[in-house]
Amino acid sequence: MISADRKSRIFQILEIAEENDSFSKIFDVFIMSLISLNVIAVILETVEGLTLKYAAFFFYFEVASVTIFSIEYILRVWSSTSDDRFKNPINGRLRFAFTPLALVDLLAILPFYLPVFIAFDLRILRVLRLMRITRILKMGRYSKAAKTFGAVLRNAKEELVQ
Repeated sequence: MISADRKSRIFQILEIAEENDSFSKIFDVFIMSLISLNVIAVILETVEGLTLKYAAFFFYFEVASVTIFSIEYILRVWSSTSDDRFKNPINGRLRFAFTPLALVDLLAILPFYLPVFIAFDLRILRVLRLMRITRILKMGRYSKAAKTFGAVLRNAKEELVQ
């Protein structure tokens, strides 16, 4: 059994770092770097020559990234009861899971898991793979610039979908 202090510390690490919390800052930089690398990988995967040559690398990078993001999401939901707003073990976690940032975290990993559980038309799989770009929205948790970038993406969505 993990102590309440340890659960609270995990929650602190996963949340935005405070000035004097170097471990949490390292975690934030790691997650932001992983998100950035994922966005770059999604862009590079659109280049047919790179996709053919590095398909295995892209696949394993995706698996490793989704594993890390999934663990982060599970730990966030689990440790959310350390926050007074989500104190109740069941209802608190459910309320936390439906907060906007938690939903963005879920949307970032869901496209990877859906094809495992539900049979899809291959055209829909392409759309789900494009949804991986929602990982950039995870950066909104960490950066004002990312929030601005998200606003730009929303404003340019029609051009991007064509």
